[in-house]
Amino acid sequence: MPDAAATTGAPPRATGARARLVLALAAVAAALAAARLLPVDRWLLDFVAWVRSAGMVGVVVFVAAYVLACVCFLPGSVLTLGAGFAYGVAAGTPIVWVAANLGATLAFLLGRTVAREWVARRVAAHPRFAAVDRAVGRQGFRIVLLTRLSPVFPFNLLNYAYGVTGVALRDYVLGSLLGMIPGTVLYVYLGSLVTSVTELASGRRPGGAAREVFYVLGFAATVAATVVATRIARRALAETTAEPAPSGEAPGDAPLVLPDDEPNRALVAAVHPPGWRNPAPAGRYNLVVLGAGTAGLVSAAGAAGLGARVALVERGLMGGDCLNVGCVPSKALVAAARVAATARRAGEYGVRTGRVDVDFPAVMARMRRLRARLAPNDGAARFTALGVDVFLGAGRFTGPTTVEVGGATLAFARAVVATGARPATPPIPGLAAVGHLTNESLFWLTELPRRLAVVGGGPIGCEMAQAFARFGSEVVLFETGPRVLPRDDADAAAIVARRLAADGVRLLLGARVVRVARDGGETAVHFEHGGRPDRIACDRILVAVGRAPNLDGLGLDAAGVAATREGVTVNDFLQTTNPRVYAAGDVASRFQFTHTADALARIVLANALFLGRRRASALAVPWCTYTSPEVAHVGLSADEARARGWDVRTITVPLADVDRAVLDGEDDGFLRVHHAKGRLLGATLVAEHAGDTISELTLAMAGRLGLGTLAATIHPYPTQAEALRKAGDAYNRARLGPRGARLLARWLAFRR
Repeated sequence: MPDAAATTGAPPRATGARARLVLALAAVAAALAAARLLPVDRWLLDFVAWVRSAGMVGVVVFVAAYVLACVCFLPGSVLTLGAGFAYGVAAGTPIVWVAANLGATLAFLLGRTVAREWVARRVAAHPRFAAVDRAVGRQGFRIVLLTRLSPVFPFNLLNYAYGVTGVALRDYVLGSLLGMIPGTVLYVYLGSLVTSVTELASGRRPGGAAREVFYVLGFAATVAATVVATRIARRALAETTAEPAPSGEAPGDAPLVLPDDEPNRALVAAVHPPGWRNPAPAGRYNLVVLGAGTAGLVSAAGAAGLGARVALVERGLMGGDCLNVGCVPSKALVAAARVAATARRAGEYGVRTGRVDVDFPAVMARMRRLRARLAPNDGAARFTALGVDVFLGAGRFTGPTTVEVGGATLAFARAVVATGARPATPPIPGLAAVGHLTNESLFWLTELPRRLAVVGGGPIGCEMAQAFARFGSEVVLFETGPRVLPRDDADAAAIVARRLAADGVRLLLGARVVRVARDGGETAVHFEHGGRPDRIACDRILVAVGRAPNLDGLGLDAAGVAATREGVTVNDFLQTTNPRVYAAGDVASRFQFTHTADALARIVLANALFLGRRRASALAVPWCTYTSPEVAHVGLSADEARARGWDVRTITVPLADVDRAVLDGEDDGFLRVHHAKGRLLGATLVAEHAGDTISELTLAMAGRLGLGTLAATIHPYPTQAEALRKAGDAYNRARLGPRGARLLARWLAFRR
């Protein structure tokens, strides 16, 4: 059932934030009206008279009252003067200074919690306001300090106003602590010259020459602060209203994404906004992140959330492969293909359907629409609101602690290389001349290729070969090895090969593509198979033979960062040969998966910012190929475990023995676990939803929970996850052994 927000078109969070803002404004208006209509000043003066005679209790009550005055917009100047009257300069100054800063911070936090999210979303859509917000975010300490020094800016109003800007809490508090000192001393000193409450109420400001000096200095500070703050704001506004200049590496006329339709324009607006103006560098950064794929985004968001000053540099589309050309679009196609296949198999379940036709343009339009819907999560506006300085352009190291982007130099204490990887192109003669698809351009298609040649039988090749065959293409898959999915269990690969063939994919295993050419007006793939030359005609070629790290133009030598053809060289702590520079994600790991990039980025945060010693080798990394059925794996294979000295035992549970798999018509698969005396070393699962189920085994491995724990865990019946319990039961039976079985039989005979 759709929620109310979905029905009315108003997002729930936006509605809640708007309501909180209205309530906050109403409270402010009520406080201002009360301050004007009620004898608040008289009450405060009576309170000051009481405080003077109340000792330490009076101090505590005074501080609490001052905090309340800040929150409720009551005139704090009366209390400040009153502190001088009651306690003198020596004691009154620190009391007021502490109370005013506590009150200012509380009001700031109230402003941030009731309105910050609402303002941030709207600021992102209005460049002029966003400029001011970014200026305060970059130079927050300076602006807060200047406005605190200047009496021209209303104290109570500023407390709330700063809450809805991008200024960091740390900068706000520090700027307030320092900026309030002169004004606090001034007003407390003037109050100390007052000899009676009556004199305080009359508004007299005794002090003679000293008073005049203070007023002159205050006026000068007001003028200087106003001029400087105004110039900063005007400069920020000028930057956004000027004609946009290229923000980094010019792509020429090459589009960032095709086709040029509304969803793709929304995608680009989020992850590479046209006309984006890079911010001015904000001094030395705790962390500079090169690359805004999964590893880079997690590093930047995590560091900023912990209070670090962070710069994020991206030359292409934020979101990296996963959002733009990987997980998100590919799984949208896999889902559509699976629906088509299920519809065609409906008769097996007693369900009658008509002819199943796939509207390929509609499939691709759905993919683009869903991708655009997810894009803001990885977008420039969101990360700016998180406090990250986003720089769009080609970044490169210019030294061990500096990065240059768009003519600006970013100094850093630590940096992380997270530039990812790109599709590798094999040296096949004629391929460049004819042209080919990769996972980066495949999702630009708007028409279904009648004949598709897929070069490479790894995960991408198998997933897309099956999907396009289910859409209706004639698909031929070339693989130089003897089987598809060479990194996975051989039996699992055999099941996938069987299902690919059943879906209409022609598998040419052990085939080598020797050249590609245009023959008679059509594209021809020339290959050798079984020692004999052959050729096939096709309309498009998809190349999926692996990936190469993105290292070009990074200036790694200038930073003293070593790299090979495999990627950036890192130790187990993800530290490069420059101890200040770390690397994470596809550019530095053999596990080129989104979830691994996420996990490695978290290791970088712990090790780079907090002197942690977390090791990448400690991770239990699962992966999944999203064919039908899916193939999921975690940990070691049996051969890998034996090579490490483990006494390996293997348990296999066919899905044909799992009731739910039989009932679902999805019993062509198995669970295989490798263990040493019950300790899980690795597992492979072949099932329709293996990627979802493998997480239970990953958790067991990470928590060092053995097969006995799986056997003791209640699994709902009937579910396909029951295969895990069956594996645990098999381990318990095997652990008993022949001798144990005999002893158990004797015991039971004795008990009869």
